[in-house]
Amino acid sequence: MVRTVALVALLALALQNQGAHAICIWYIETGLPTPQPLYINPSGPLDIHGFWLPERDDLVLVPTGSQVLFACPGGLLPATGTSEVLLTCVDGDTFSDELGNTYLFNLLMCTTTPTQTARRVAGASCGNNSSNSVVEIGFEISNGNFYSLLEICFNEVTYDSLYSKNIMPPEIDGRQTTLPDPDFFKDDTFYPPNLDLDYAYSVEGQTAAVAQAVGSASLAGEYISGLNVLQEGRLTSKRDNIYGLHQLVNAWYLNLAPQWDPIKDGNWDILQGATRQLAEDFSYDLIVYTGTHGTTTLADVNGIEKPIYIAYDESGNGLVRVPEFFWRIVYDPITQRGVAFVTINNPYISTPGSDFYLCPDVCNQIPWVVWDTNDFTKGYSYCCEVNALAPFVEEIPPLTVSGLLTGV
Repeated sequence: MVRTVALVALLALALQNQGAHAICIWYIETGLPTPQPLYINPSGPLDIHGFWLPERDDLVLVPTGSQVLFACPGGLLPATGTSEVLLTCVDGDTFSDELGNTYLFNLLMCTTTPTQTARRVAGASCGNNSSNSVVEIGFEISNGNFYSLLEICFNEVTYDSLYSKNIMPPEIDGRQTTLPDPDFFKDDTFYPPNLDLDYAYSVEGQTAAVAQAVGSASLAGEYISGLNVLQEGRLTSKRDNIYGLHQLVNAWYLNLAPQWDPIKDGNWDILQGATRQLAEDFSYDLIVYTGTHGTTTLADVNGIEKPIYIAYDESGNGLVRVPEFFWRIVYDPITQRGVAFVTINNPYISTPGSDFYLCPDVCNQIPWVVWDTNDFTKGYSYCCEVNALAPFVEEIPPLTVSGLLTGV
């Protein structure tokens, strides 16, 4: 009820300021056709703000006379027979082209889900390693413009995703929540064709890989059992994008790293939700870096700690490490305040030693995350000054940080 009243008030204010029937509107949660196209603002930048975003909750307002580029990369708009059409808002749900032909919003769907694209950024590097590439994932339209929604630091030798970078706008409050999780997507441009990541992440595949590391199938079966299985841990969550179509970029294997299930659904999930809530409370964008560090170890049949991977090459070299830590940096680019978080990715460590604490814990200064940092079944976690963590985590990109991000 509160949401409805707020939306009605916002719509009334917009009509009062611009004249009756002076805007086009749609709702992201319930009002999009399927398959949905891209809703591009031609005057916007080539990032998340290059799309028409909600003004309040999931309500999108487009002023009369403003343009929307409806785009279906890899498909067509049946209403026009083209892959793209630039239309002008008339009012309500009506748009017109340059010839005066009118189109209803709910009839402007695609013939197929628009194609996402991942591309290496020429000349860019990351993570202080010459084997690392910067990869952008987003959508490319017919004029060559590429709308980047996600940036990945990717190791081309071990096939590890080292960190993701995404813009977290206040409009994240209006994200689409009704679409089911898509299948994960592997692009052989980045992985060898014989690396079967679907199998590697399966219980059978990860058990076989752990058995190779610890020297025993039965011991591996003890490690990979019950709730303690490895999942596809998204660096940038599906829920960190607004439109359902945009959320598909988060399902690329490039955006994944092996994460133990109780940790993924425990403290890490709490941190992701708290980050979105903080972004909603801001009046401008936050920048979020989410990454991995180190390699988890498990004791082999002789009690010796062995590094764990989910795949191996023909020479027995481990591929796609199970990270020792997951980390996240939430950064305010206006005030240059930031905060870092670290979660230990190992449910079998019940009493972490000092070597697991890379920097002094400042969680008592971060009231916007409420979690049980000492519950090892949910993942031991702690908070750091960014400048205190960076010297120990080479994957962290250089940032100018002026202070601790304690809230809005």
